[in-house]
Amino acid sequence: MKDGKARLLWMAVFATLLVLLVAVFALLEKNAAPKLSVLEPRTLITATPGTEQQDSVEAFSPAPTPVHIIQTPAPVLPKNAVNLLSDGDALFALDSRETAELLLRTYYQQCAYENIDENCILLKATLVSSVSTAPADGSVEYLSFDAALSKLNKNRSLISVQRTVERASVAVVMPDVQMQRTDLLPEGTRLFLHLGTASRTLTLSEFFYKDGFATSDTETLNRQISSATTKSILVGTYRSAQPDREPGQREGRKGKAKGTLSFVAPVRAQIVSYFGMRYGSMHYGVDYSAAGGMRIVAPEDGTIIFCGERPGYGFVIEIRHENGFISRLSSCANVAVELEQHVKRGSIIAYMPVPEGRETPILHYELLIDGIPYNPMYYLS
Repeated sequence: MKDGKARLLWMAVFATLLVLLVAVFALLEKNAAPKLSVLEPRTLITATPGTEQQDSVEAFSPAPTPVHIIQTPAPVLPKNAVNLLSDGDALFALDSRETAELLLRTYYQQCAYENIDENCILLKATLVSSVSTAPADGSVEYLSFDAALSKLNKNRSLISVQRTVERASVAVVMPDVQMQRTDLLPEGTRLFLHLGTASRTLTLSEFFYKDGFATSDTETLNRQISSATTKSILVGTYRSAQPDREPGQREGRKGKAKGTLSFVAPVRAQIVSYFGMRYGSMHYGVDYSAAGGMRIVAPEDGTIIFCGERPGYGFVIEIRHENGFISRLSSCANVAVELEQHVKRGSIIAYMPVPEGRETPILHYELLIDGIPYNPMYYLS
Protein backbone atom coordinates (compact mmCIF):
# COMPACT_ATOMS: atom_id res chain seq x y z
CA MET A 1 0.00 0.00 0.00
CA LYS A 2 2.77 2.33 0.92
CA ASP A 3 4.72 1.46 -2.23
CA GLY A 4 1.72 2.27 -4.45
CA LYS A 5 1.26 5.69 -2.87
CA ALA A 6 4.92 6.55 -3.32
CA ARG A 7 4.85 5.64 -6.98
CA LEU A 8 1.81 7.84 -7.57
CA LEU A 9 3.52 10.72 -5.81
CA TRP A 10 6.63 10.50 -8.08
CA MET A 11 4.49 10.36 -11.18
CA ALA A 12 2.64 13.49 -10.13
CA VAL A 13 5.97 15.32 -9.55
CA PHE A 14 7.28 14.25 -12.98
CA ALA A 15 4.10 15.36 -14.70
CA THR A 16 4.28 18.76 -13.00
CA LEU A 17 7.93 19.24 -14.13
CA LEU A 18 7.03 18.26 -17.66
CA VAL A 19 4.20 20.85 -17.75
CA LEU A 20 6.58 23.52 -16.48
CA LEU A 21 9.16 22.71 -19.17
CA VAL A 22 6.54 22.90 -21.92
CA ALA A 23 5.38 26.26 -20.62
CA VAL A 24 8.90 27.63 -20.50
CA PHE A 25 9.63 26.58 -24.12
CA ALA A 26 6.40 28.10 -25.30
CA LEU A 27 7.20 31.38 -23.61
CA LEU A 28 10.70 31.45 -25.15
CA GLU A 29 9.35 30.75 -28.61
CA LYS A 30 6.80 33.50 -28.31
CA ASN A 31 9.35 36.14 -27.31
CA ALA A 32 12.00 35.09 -29.88
CA ALA A 33 12.46 37.10 -33.20
CA PRO A 34 10.67 35.55 -36.14
CA LYS A 35 12.90 33.31 -38.29
CA LEU A 36 13.09 33.97 -42.01
CA SER A 37 14.13 31.35 -44.47
CA VAL A 38 16.95 32.38 -46.88
CA LEU A 39 15.44 30.05 -49.46
CA GLU A 40 11.81 31.23 -49.42
CA PRO A 41 10.42 34.77 -49.81
CA ARG A 42 8.59 36.25 -46.86
CA THR A 43 5.19 37.97 -47.37
CA LEU A 44 4.77 41.27 -45.60
CA ILE A 45 1.29 42.78 -45.29
CA THR A 46 1.17 46.51 -44.95
CA ALA A 47 -1.92 48.70 -44.54
CA THR A 48 -2.40 52.37 -45.31
CA PRO A 49 -5.19 54.20 -43.47
CA GLY A 50 -8.20 54.94 -45.71
CA THR A 51 -7.20 52.52 -48.42
CA GLU A 52 -7.69 48.92 -49.09
CA GLN A 53 -5.17 46.62 -47.67
CA GLN A 54 -2.48 45.62 -50.23
CA ASP A 55 -0.19 42.72 -50.23
CA SER A 56 3.50 43.26 -51.06
CA VAL A 57 6.18 40.66 -51.34
CA GLU A 58 9.81 41.39 -50.52
CA ALA A 59 12.27 38.81 -51.72
CA PHE A 60 15.45 38.24 -49.79
CA SER A 61 18.72 37.15 -51.54
CA PRO A 62 20.97 34.58 -49.99
CA ALA A 63 23.51 36.04 -47.56
CA PRO A 64 26.92 36.82 -49.26
CA THR A 65 29.86 34.52 -48.63
CA PRO A 66 32.26 36.25 -46.20
CA VAL A 67 35.65 37.35 -47.73
CA HIS A 68 38.71 36.53 -45.69
CA ILE A 69 41.54 39.15 -46.20
CA ILE A 70 45.03 37.77 -45.55
CA GLN A 71 47.29 40.51 -44.25
CA THR A 72 51.05 40.12 -44.78
CA PRO A 73 52.90 41.04 -41.64
CA ALA A 74 55.24 44.03 -41.94
CA PRO A 75 58.94 43.03 -42.19
CA VAL A 76 60.83 43.09 -38.99
CA LEU A 77 63.50 45.80 -39.32
CA PRO A 78 66.86 45.58 -37.54
CA LYS A 79 67.09 47.47 -34.30
CA ASN A 80 69.39 50.17 -35.73
CA ALA A 81 67.77 50.39 -39.16
CA VAL A 82 67.59 53.86 -40.73
CA ASN A 83 65.89 55.52 -43.66
CA LEU A 84 68.23 57.19 -46.17
CA LEU A 85 66.86 60.61 -47.11
CA SER A 86 67.80 62.74 -50.12
CA ASP A 87 66.58 66.35 -49.99
CA GLY A 88 64.14 65.28 -47.28
CA ASP A 89 62.59 62.36 -49.22
CA ALA A 90 63.09 58.83 -47.90
CA LEU A 91 64.63 56.59 -50.57
CA PHE A 92 64.92 53.23 -48.78
CA ALA A 93 65.87 51.70 -45.45
CA LEU A 94 69.24 50.20 -44.51
CA ASP A 95 70.34 48.13 -41.54
CA SER A 96 72.38 50.89 -39.87
CA ARG A 97 73.76 54.40 -40.14
CA GLU A 98 77.23 52.95 -40.75
CA THR A 99 75.95 51.07 -43.80
CA ALA A 100 74.34 54.26 -45.08
CA GLU A 101 77.64 56.17 -44.72
CA LEU A 102 79.57 53.40 -46.50
CA LEU A 103 76.98 53.34 -49.29
CA LEU A 104 77.25 57.09 -49.74
CA ARG A 105 81.08 57.01 -49.90
CA THR A 106 81.08 54.15 -52.39
CA TYR A 107 78.48 55.81 -54.61
CA TYR A 108 80.32 59.15 -54.48
CA GLN A 109 83.64 57.53 -55.50
CA GLN A 110 82.00 55.75 -58.43
CA CYS A 111 80.38 58.93 -59.69
CA ALA A 112 83.48 61.11 -59.19
CA TYR A 113 86.01 58.84 -60.97
CA GLU A 114 83.77 57.41 -63.67
CA ASN A 115 85.57 57.22 -67.08
CA ILE A 116 88.73 58.91 -65.76
CA ASP A 117 91.71 57.72 -67.86
CA GLU A 118 95.37 58.73 -68.20
CA ASN A 119 94.38 61.82 -70.19
CA CYS A 120 91.96 63.12 -67.55
CA ILE A 121 92.25 64.83 -64.18
CA LEU A 122 89.36 65.14 -61.72
CA LEU A 123 89.32 68.80 -60.69
CA LYS A 124 86.28 68.79 -58.42
CA ALA A 125 83.35 66.58 -57.41
CA THR A 126 80.41 67.85 -55.35
CA LEU A 127 77.45 66.06 -53.74
CA VAL A 128 74.55 68.26 -54.84
CA SER A 129 71.76 66.49 -52.96
CA SER A 130 71.36 66.97 -49.20
CA VAL A 131 71.64 63.48 -47.71
CA SER A 132 70.68 62.47 -44.17
CA THR A 133 69.32 59.53 -42.17
CA ALA A 134 66.35 59.00 -39.88
CA PRO A 135 65.14 56.04 -37.82
CA ALA A 136 63.43 53.49 -40.06
CA ASP A 137 59.63 53.61 -39.81
CA GLY A 138 58.63 50.98 -42.40
CA SER A 139 57.38 53.58 -44.88
CA VAL A 140 59.97 52.61 -47.54
CA GLU A 141 61.44 49.34 -48.73
CA TYR A 142 64.29 47.76 -46.82
CA LEU A 143 67.31 47.02 -49.06
CA SER A 144 70.68 45.36 -48.75
CA PHE A 145 73.86 47.32 -49.46
CA ASP A 146 74.26 45.90 -53.00
CA ALA A 147 70.60 46.40 -53.89
CA ALA A 148 70.70 49.98 -52.64
CA LEU A 149 73.88 50.75 -54.62
CA SER A 150 72.34 49.26 -57.76
CA LYS A 151 69.25 51.40 -57.33
CA LEU A 152 71.30 54.58 -56.99
CA ASN A 153 73.39 53.74 -60.07
CA LYS A 154 70.30 53.12 -62.16
CA ASN A 155 68.82 56.49 -61.23
CA ARG A 156 71.56 59.04 -60.57
CA SER A 157 69.04 61.78 -59.89
CA LEU A 158 68.13 60.16 -56.54
CA ILE A 159 71.42 61.44 -55.12
CA SER A 160 72.89 63.99 -57.51
CA VAL A 161 76.67 64.34 -57.99
CA GLN A 162 78.29 67.11 -60.04
CA ARG A 163 81.93 67.04 -61.16
CA THR A 164 84.49 68.93 -63.25
CA VAL A 165 87.02 66.97 -65.33
CA GLU A 166 90.04 68.34 -67.21
CA ARG A 167 91.00 66.42 -70.34
CA ALA A 168 94.28 66.80 -72.23
CA SER A 169 94.63 66.10 -75.95
CA VAL A 170 97.63 66.45 -78.25
CA ALA A 171 97.21 67.15 -81.95
CA VAL A 172 100.14 65.86 -84.03
CA VAL A 173 101.07 67.10 -87.50
CA MET A 174 103.75 64.99 -89.19
CA PRO A 175 106.79 66.80 -90.67
CA ASP A 176 107.33 67.53 -94.34
CA VAL A 177 109.78 65.29 -96.17
CA GLN A 178 112.54 66.74 -98.34
CA MET A 179 114.21 64.32 -100.76
CA GLN A 180 117.58 65.31 -102.23
CA ARG A 181 119.38 63.30 -104.90
CA THR A 182 123.16 63.02 -104.68
CA ASP A 183 125.96 61.11 -106.43
CA LEU A 184 127.85 60.92 -103.15
CA LEU A 185 125.90 57.78 -102.35
CA PRO A 186 125.40 54.70 -104.52
CA GLU A 187 122.14 54.26 -106.36
CA GLY A 188 119.36 52.85 -104.17
CA THR A 189 120.90 54.19 -100.95
CA ARG A 190 118.99 56.56 -98.68
CA LEU A 191 120.65 58.54 -95.94
CA PHE A 192 118.52 60.35 -93.34
CA LEU A 193 120.26 63.64 -92.60
CA HIS A 194 117.44 64.84 -90.37
CA LEU A 195 114.66 62.64 -89.02
CA GLY A 196 112.44 65.67 -88.57
CA THR A 197 110.01 66.39 -85.76
CA ALA A 198 106.25 66.61 -85.74
CA SER A 199 104.28 69.65 -84.65
CA ARG A 200 102.43 69.01 -81.38
CA THR A 201 99.69 71.18 -79.95
CA LEU A 202 98.40 70.64 -76.42
CA THR A 203 94.75 71.39 -75.68
CA LEU A 204 93.28 71.35 -72.16
CA SER A 205 89.50 71.32 -71.83
CA GLU A 206 87.19 71.29 -68.82
CA PHE A 207 84.07 69.13 -68.94
CA PHE A 208 81.17 69.51 -66.51
CA TYR A 209 79.09 66.44 -65.60
CA LYS A 210 75.90 66.01 -63.58
CA ASP A 211 74.37 62.64 -62.77
CA GLY A 212 76.77 60.97 -65.23
CA PHE A 213 75.95 63.19 -68.22
CA ALA A 214 78.11 65.96 -69.71
CA THR A 215 76.37 69.31 -69.40
CA SER A 216 79.00 71.60 -70.99
CA ASP A 217 82.66 71.95 -71.88
CA THR A 218 85.15 74.81 -71.91
CA GLU A 219 88.55 75.04 -73.61
CA THR A 220 91.04 76.38 -71.09
CA LEU A 221 94.41 76.11 -72.89
CA ASN A 222 95.66 75.69 -76.43
CA ARG A 223 99.46 75.75 -76.73
CA GLN A 224 102.00 74.49 -79.25
CA ILE A 225 104.58 72.39 -77.43
CA SER A 226 106.82 71.58 -80.42
CA SER A 227 107.28 72.92 -83.93
CA ALA A 228 107.62 70.80 -87.03
CA THR A 229 111.03 70.41 -88.65
CA THR A 230 111.55 68.98 -92.10
CA LYS A 231 112.73 65.40 -92.58
CA SER A 232 115.73 65.49 -94.91
CA ILE A 233 116.73 62.41 -96.92
CA LEU A 234 119.61 61.99 -99.34
CA VAL A 235 118.89 59.58 -102.18
CA GLY A 236 121.96 58.09 -103.82
CA THR A 237 122.42 58.17 -107.60
CA TYR A 238 126.08 57.15 -107.93
CA ARG A 239 126.90 54.48 -110.52
CA SER A 240 130.39 53.14 -111.05
CA ALA A 241 131.65 52.91 -114.60
CA GLN A 242 133.28 49.58 -113.76
CA PRO A 243 131.30 48.07 -110.84
CA ASP A 244 132.81 44.59 -111.16
CA ARG A 245 136.35 45.58 -110.18
CA GLU A 246 138.37 46.77 -107.22
CA PRO A 247 138.05 50.57 -106.79
CA GLY A 248 141.09 52.82 -107.20
CA GLN A 249 142.68 55.12 -104.63
CA ARG A 250 140.83 58.27 -105.78
CA GLU A 251 137.33 56.98 -106.45
CA GLY A 252 134.46 59.20 -105.38
CA ARG A 253 134.36 62.95 -104.86
CA LYS A 254 136.26 64.77 -102.18
CA GLY A 255 134.26 66.45 -99.40
CA LYS A 256 134.80 69.77 -97.69
CA ALA A 257 138.24 70.93 -96.59
CA LYS A 258 139.64 69.45 -93.41
CA GLY A 259 140.87 72.80 -92.14
CA THR A 260 143.37 72.41 -89.30
CA LEU A 261 142.77 68.69 -89.00
CA SER A 262 145.61 66.35 -89.89
CA PHE A 263 144.74 62.68 -90.25
CA VAL A 264 147.23 59.84 -89.91
CA ALA A 265 146.75 56.19 -90.83
CA PRO A 266 145.20 54.29 -87.89
CA VAL A 267 147.60 51.37 -88.38
CA ARG A 268 150.98 51.01 -90.11
CA ALA A 269 149.99 48.38 -92.66
CA GLN A 270 149.21 47.82 -96.32
CA ILE A 271 145.86 48.92 -97.79
CA VAL A 272 144.28 45.96 -99.56
CA SER A 273 140.93 47.54 -100.57
CA TYR A 274 139.95 51.13 -101.31
CA PHE A 275 136.79 53.23 -101.05
CA GLY A 276 134.24 52.84 -103.87
CA MET A 277 131.99 50.45 -105.77
CA ARG A 278 133.45 46.96 -105.41
CA TYR A 279 132.00 44.00 -107.28
CA GLY A 280 128.52 45.48 -107.39
CA SER A 281 128.33 46.81 -103.81
CA MET A 282 129.60 49.96 -102.16
CA HIS A 283 132.70 49.77 -99.99
CA TYR A 284 132.55 52.83 -97.70
CA GLY A 285 136.14 52.80 -96.38
CA VAL A 286 139.65 51.44 -96.79
CA ASP A 287 140.87 48.09 -95.48
CA TYR A 288 144.29 47.56 -93.89
CA SER A 289 145.87 44.12 -93.63
CA ALA A 290 147.86 44.07 -90.39
CA ALA A 291 149.35 41.44 -88.14
CA GLY A 292 147.46 40.32 -85.08
CA GLY A 293 148.27 42.30 -81.97
CA MET A 294 149.45 45.41 -83.88
CA ARG A 295 148.40 48.64 -82.19
CA ILE A 296 145.60 50.84 -83.58
CA VAL A 297 145.90 54.59 -83.00
CA ALA A 298 143.53 57.57 -83.17
CA PRO A 299 143.75 59.19 -86.67
CA GLU A 300 143.19 62.67 -85.13
CA ASP A 301 142.28 64.34 -81.84
CA GLY A 302 138.72 63.74 -80.79
CA THR A 303 136.18 62.20 -78.40
CA ILE A 304 135.03 58.57 -78.31
CA ILE A 305 131.31 58.61 -79.21
CA PHE A 306 130.79 54.88 -79.76
CA CYS A 307 132.62 51.88 -78.35
CA GLY A 308 130.97 48.50 -78.74
CA GLU A 309 129.82 45.63 -80.92
CA ARG A 310 127.83 46.42 -84.08
CA PRO A 311 126.29 43.82 -86.45
CA GLY A 312 128.27 43.47 -89.66
CA TYR A 313 131.22 45.43 -88.26
CA GLY A 314 132.42 43.58 -85.16
CA PHE A 315 133.82 45.76 -82.37
CA VAL A 316 133.58 49.40 -83.47
CA ILE A 317 135.24 52.57 -82.19
CA GLU A 318 133.95 55.95 -83.41
CA ILE A 319 135.83 59.20 -82.77
CA ARG A 320 134.24 62.60 -83.27
CA HIS A 321 136.67 65.24 -84.53
CA GLU A 322 136.12 68.93 -85.21
CA ASN A 323 134.14 70.41 -88.11
CA GLY A 324 131.77 67.44 -88.54
CA PHE A 325 134.44 64.76 -89.18
CA ILE A 326 134.04 61.28 -87.64
CA SER A 327 136.44 58.31 -87.82
CA ARG A 328 134.97 54.80 -87.66
CA LEU A 329 137.25 51.80 -87.08
CA SER A 330 136.47 48.06 -86.97
CA SER A 331 137.18 45.30 -86.02
CA CYS A 332 139.15 46.11 -82.90
CA ALA A 333 140.41 43.99 -80.01
CA ASN A 334 141.83 44.71 -76.55
CA VAL A 335 140.20 48.13 -76.56
CA ALA A 336 142.09 50.73 -74.50
CA VAL A 337 139.50 53.55 -74.45
CA GLU A 338 135.96 54.11 -73.18
CA LEU A 339 132.93 56.14 -74.14
CA GLU A 340 133.28 59.96 -73.93
CA GLN A 341 137.02 59.70 -73.47
CA HIS A 342 139.13 62.36 -75.21
CA VAL A 343 142.01 60.96 -77.27
CA LYS A 344 145.06 62.51 -79.00
CA ARG A 345 146.21 61.85 -82.55
CA GLY A 346 148.51 58.82 -82.60
CA SER A 347 147.45 57.57 -79.12
CA ILE A 348 146.69 53.85 -78.78
CA ILE A 349 142.98 53.07 -78.76
CA ALA A 350 143.00 49.29 -79.46
CA TYR A 351 144.91 46.39 -81.02
CA MET A 352 144.46 44.21 -84.07
CA PRO A 353 142.67 40.94 -83.27
CA VAL A 354 144.70 37.74 -83.32
CA PRO A 355 143.09 35.47 -85.91
CA GLU A 356 142.53 31.75 -85.63
CA GLY A 357 144.56 30.04 -88.31
CA ARG A 358 146.58 31.76 -91.04
CA GLU A 359 144.13 34.53 -91.94
CA THR A 360 145.46 38.08 -91.77
CA PRO A 361 143.31 40.47 -89.66
CA ILE A 362 141.67 43.38 -91.50
CA LEU A 363 141.11 46.87 -90.07
CA HIS A 364 138.29 48.75 -91.81
CA TYR A 365 138.52 52.57 -91.62
CA GLU A 366 135.72 54.97 -92.66
CA LEU A 367 135.72 58.77 -92.63
CA LEU A 368 132.32 60.49 -92.41
CA ILE A 369 131.85 64.20 -93.03
CA ASP A 370 128.49 65.63 -91.91
CA GLY A 371 127.10 62.11 -91.90
CA ILE A 372 128.23 61.15 -95.43
CA PRO A 373 131.08 58.65 -95.97
CA TYR A 374 133.95 59.97 -98.11
CA ASN A 375 137.12 58.43 -99.44
CA PRO A 376 139.67 58.66 -96.57
CA MET A 377 142.53 58.76 -99.07
CA TYR A 378 141.75 62.42 -99.81
CA TYR A 379 142.45 63.34 -96.13
CA LEU A 380 145.19 61.01 -94.86
CA SER A 381 148.64 62.61 -94.60
